[in-house]
Amino acid sequence: MARAAGRLSLFAGTGALVPHVVAAAQAAGYKLQILTLAPREAIAGVKMIPVDLNNPLGIIWSLKVFRTTHIAMAGGIHLSDSARAGLIRFANGNAPRAEGMDETPVGDAALAALGKVLKKMTGADLVGVHELSPDLLATAGAIAGPACADAGAALFALQTARAIGALDIGQAAIVSGRRVIAVEDIGGTDALIDRVGALRARGLTGDGTAPLALAKAMQPQQPGFVDLPAIGPQTVERCAAAGIAIIAVEAGRSLVLQRAELVVAAERLGVAVVGLSLDHG
Repeated sequence: MARAAGRLSLFAGTGALVPHVVAAAQAAGYKLQILTLAPREAIAGVKMIPVDLNNPLGIIWSLKVFRTTHIAMAGGIHLSDSARAGLIRFANGNAPRAEGMDETPVGDAALAALGKVLKKMTGADLVGVHELSPDLLATAGAIAGPACADAGAALFALQTARAIGALDIGQAAIVSGRRVIAVEDIGGTDALIDRVGALRARGLTGDGTAPLALAKAMQPQQPGFVDLPAIGPQTVERCAAAGIAIIAVEAGRSLVLQRAELVVAAERLGVAVVGLSLDHG
């Protein structure tokens, strides 16, 4: 990695991505502190500080005391309504919203706004996970499992995921052929998959002639330093349990975690995993 090492503060949520990013940052020579947004097991040799998104000024203090030069975000982060409202106010400099105007941004956009404010107040550079660990980026074409049974449905699912991302609803969608079955909401991807599994058990996802396809795409307004869409072996296992036969991710804009384990799971369970490109023109 060409970036010169510095002092990296990593905002860490849940999931398997965090230790991988920690290892990549250490290998690159960064001095590292982890600001935990959810309970996590200790990581040897790394200072871990619990932080509260309801207290942005406390976060800035932690960044300045560490003399942070770079900031990254990794892992799942679930924002309460109060935390969202606080981040919105903080990102807007605590200015009152105009009458009749919605309180935006929300979702991942709220984290993006927070990141920009932190950069302005600390001078630290914002670093994407893909910059620390480019090996995690999804490649175009077959990634794991059998050949994709319906490439058109996979692309339609990816286009749908991007469309709902433009509304800052989520990053994922599930389709059957050219029919949208469900899209991700505030509950997250796992809840989406489980919901579709329940719909399938009730016979509400089609007659089985068109395979169910899950897709995850980067939101159009999402900057690269905010956690990119990600899949891992648990995604494959959950999809198989729900009757989803295809997983499509956006090549170059999504992360594939624990790739070796994902390949084994996809082969064993017969789930096709593919990377596709979207036109961003």
